[in-house]
Amino acid sequence: MRLHDEATIVFAGDSVTDADKNSCWDKMGNGYVRLMQDALAAFYPQKRFRVINAGVSGDNSRDLLARWDRDVAAFSPDVLFCLIGINDVCRYFDKKDPEKPLVSEEEFAKNIKMICERGKIYKDFTLMTPYFIERNQSDEMLQMTLRYARIARETAHACGVRVLDLQPEFDEYMKTSSGLSISWDRVHPGNIGSLLIARAILRSLEKVG
Repeated sequence: MRLHDEATIVFAGDSVTDADKNSCWDKMGNGYVRLMQDALAAFYPQKRFRVINAGVSGDNSRDLLARWDRDVAAFSPDVLFCLIGINDVCRYFDKKDPEKPLVSEEEFAKNIKMICERGKIYKDFTLMTPYFIERNQSDEMLQMTLRYARIARETAHACGVRVLDLQPEFDEYMKTSSGLSISWDRVHPGNIGSLLIARAILRSLEKVG
């Protein structure tokens, strides 16, 4: 287990991380961050952790960089996980922010590089890749998500940053169950998908080095 007693753990990201945190008294949300807080309390009762949900719904990689100092660096995390990228993809399809410039693959690579450079100053930083809950390999949005995930993965590796690939977690689930049993929009993971993400994070934390 890489976590030491009284470690501050920050989870930065978009709505998947946020998970409606502002409706919760403790700002933990109803997603994988809350599951992580509960799992750490249950499985490592001898240690105390401070868990911070630094997710903001709707954020893309550009947005996260803009608030980095306030929402990430301000907490001086001992452990930092960052899940970003799906909104960089989604806006090409849903046009929710028509006046906001789209994030090209080139900009995304630059943004991820900046996130990695800022994140790796902390003792333990992991970049999590965006995922899309879809079995049809020809799906246009899935293919774009896979490209952005590959950019994130390759950029992180070039920066010497640890990567946690989340797409395989959902692909394994979808070998026997439809992605719609998790998520109606194929992005927001719901209870089952949040548990898959939390399990992947716990497994990564249990690895040494």
